[in-house]
Amino acid sequence: MKIKKIEYENFRNFKTRGSVEFSTDGTVTLIYGTNGTGKTTFHQLFRWIIYGNVKFNKTTNDIILYNLDLESKSSINDQFSVFGKIDFESDNQEYSMRREWVYKKKENGVKRLSTEFSIVRKTSNLNWERVNNPDEFVEQILPSGLSEYFFFDGESMISDLKLKGRDSAAKLKEALYLILGLNVYDKASKVIGNETQRTSVLGMLTLSKTDKGSGLELETLGLKYQSALDVEENLKDNLKELNKQIKDKQDYINELSEKIGSAKSQKEYNEQRKQHQQHRDDYLKNVQDNYYLFGEVMIESFPKLFLSTATKRAAKVIETQKNMKKLVYGVDVPLLDALLKEEKCICGNVITEKERKELTELYKQLPPHGYASLYNNFTLVAKNWGKEYSREKVERYILGAADNMEKAQKEELAISEIDKKLKEDKKFEKYVDDRIIAESELTELIREKVPECSKSLKSAQLLVKKLFNDINVISAGMDANKTIDLKIKIMKSVKDHFDILLLEKASEYSRKLQTAIQDLIDQMLEATRTVDISSDFTLRVYDSHGDESKSEGQFATVSFAYIGGIFKVLKEEKILSNKEYPLVLDAPFSKLGKEPRQKVVDIIPNYAPQIIILSKDDLHEVFQQNQIGKVYTITSNDEQNISEIREGYLW
Repeated sequence: MKIKKIEYENFRNFKTRGSVEFSTDGTVTLIYGTNGTGKTTFHQLFRWIIYGNVKFNKTTNDIILYNLDLESKSSINDQFSVFGKIDFESDNQEYSMRREWVYKKKENGVKRLSTEFSIVRKTSNLNWERVNNPDEFVEQILPSGLSEYFFFDGESMISDLKLKGRDSAAKLKEALYLILGLNVYDKASKVIGNETQRTSVLGMLTLSKTDKGSGLELETLGLKYQSALDVEENLKDNLKELNKQIKDKQDYINELSEKIGSAKSQKEYNEQRKQHQQHRDDYLKNVQDNYYLFGEVMIESFPKLFLSTATKRAAKVIETQKNMKKLVYGVDVPLLDALLKEEKCICGNVITEKERKELTELYKQLPPHGYASLYNNFTLVAKNWGKEYSREKVERYILGAADNMEKAQKEELAISEIDKKLKEDKKFEKYVDDRIIAESELTELIREKVPECSKSLKSAQLLVKKLFNDINVISAGMDANKTIDLKIKIMKSVKDHFDILLLEKASEYSRKLQTAIQDLIDQMLEATRTVDISSDFTLRVYDSHGDESKSEGQFATVSFAYIGGIFKVLKEEKILSNKEYPLVLDAPFSKLGKEPRQKVVDIIPNYAPQIIILSKDDLHEVFQQNQIGKVYTITSNDEQNISEIREGYLW
């Protein structure tokens, strides 16, 4: 994909309709702009048109995309729209994608009325035809999972990737599977699925076994099995939602902390609070660890503790019974047996139910052998068992938990004191209160709701497994189900085949990508680093001690090497050589020194077919003259709320 032209109107500070044409001959398009004029806004315009979303910094509202000056001058019930269009070429065909959001101004604010997204293709007879499923088409030509790299934000992306690298791993894998053609194997394997996925091939085959006239018992199991699958699926959704709530809550807390810490008067307090919070969380983790270790010791020692205590108590009971005066000398088991068999006592009186009950209770008190020997046996057992557990070991974890809990409470108290000081500045009082509430809600999610849901999910999964096994046991001998079992066996073999192919292909491409990135790292990074990419495309870059930490400049260089590595692999693969991806970079060199920047500039254009750079610094000395194509400058009014893009270098 090469971007030929972009048009826009009313997108944030780009109020008036405008357009920019880009170089498609391999030269770099440069767009200059000072801070605040709209470089990041223009950068995000590409993301909005292509994906329908934007990613501004945390102090910017991502919902309000229209120009505020235009909105303020509109009357109530007036309608206005945000418009963007990109003309591009892909696989030697011309396309145009268009996105428009229509708004209406109301008395209580602005309401979005409609959204529209479409892509058209120029046919051989120069007519335009609509592309079906435009969102899917975008994923094919420019996967959203790699949008962070294709639309690189040098100012904020570095820190975001360091914080959210693990979160983006799945998206990167999915995008690379799509680019490298591995998604076919992956989708085939997922469609076949497993027996406990009711919508998968294997799941539907398993459920069909209960419909083959197999009797009431199997039909009942089938209903229970489907119900259990529903419960499992709902719990998975609930757990996913809870984890999303945790992430959203953490992002919200971080946002509030940034607002509070933005003031010089609050910054030091906020840093102290973070330290106390970290210490508190560490202590609470130690409490949980101590609870766990105590539980392990109790599981190991409980039988001994229990029997030791029980035998000691039994010994005391026996000793007491031995000395009881009410047990008449000569009363033994044979005598009581004889009495309980008779209807009358030797005195001639009838033995009533009350007396029989008392005789039975007396019978229970008599041991099978002498009191003295039984007492000795019990005390010996108690003595031996008592030696096999350590009181110190058991108490150590209880004392450790108590000590850490006390330290955590002290840290909590310190946090409360800092919050009081933070609230003294009334401007931040609401932020502090909101953060306290959010942290309390986050604690409840992490310590109560998620563990409870996880426990329920585990129980549901065990039930699904049990019912599945029960269905297999009952249906095993039925002729109607033997055919289904054969189909299941065949589909499992097919799935294994796809999984092996996927692993082989993924391993092959990951090795090629690893080699490409290592080569670029060696050229671009002054420090020696080793690159490792697993078959699921997880990237590690580390030194000789296994340390993966990197400065912002090194992280930026690694990111460029990752991008260049992908382009290099695609360029070298014959079946993929027709795939092209643009690089739209916002302040890409802001974290790089002079020498690393020059290395990146010298290497990356060799692999990326199109590069568009937005910069606040003059790059005419960084790029050779023959590398520079079209050049533009963003200008704005004094309030920097209305901007336009003009051709040429205007500084």
